[in-house]
Amino acid sequence: MAAQEPVSHFYAPGHSARELDRLSVQARMYEPFTRQLFREAGLLPGMRVLDVGCGSGDVTLLAGELVGPTGAVVGIDRAPAAIVRAKARAESQRVSNVQFVEGDPTLTRFDEGFDAIVGRLILMYYPDPIDALRRLLAHLRPGGICCFSGIRREWL
Repeated sequence: MAAQEPVSHFYAPGHSARELDRLSVQARMYEPFTRQLFREAGLLPGMRVLDVGCGSGDVTLLAGELVGPTGAVVGIDRAPAAIVRAKARAESQRVSNVQFVEGDPTLTRFDEGFDAIVGRLILMYYPDPIDALRRLLAHLRPGGICCFSGIRREWL
């Protein structure tokens, strides 16, 4: 992966232990919907998946479960505290098909493409979500799946 440019967007609530705990509670509420969404989108065993804005790893771990031991998931987030927690969770659960990277996925270069790019409640935090999607699609292999869930910035 190559060096990155400075990032001009931020997550206002921050990444304190309390906020990461709150996000994990929220993740449990969204999990059934996200699981169904990913299945219907076509996530299958053996796929290579990028989870954008992975936070503490909830969506990454779910995608890892869906792609199974022959698949791989890369979770990426700008917040060091979130990445530390995500790595600890994967290690404590002995999950070996996921990895976590600190950085902005719209600026990071990956060694190989992805069969799917996913994210939950993340695009609204980019100043220009359409530009972010364009940049993310550069990581997607031909015929790949792009699956995001969330709300529009205008609704905030």
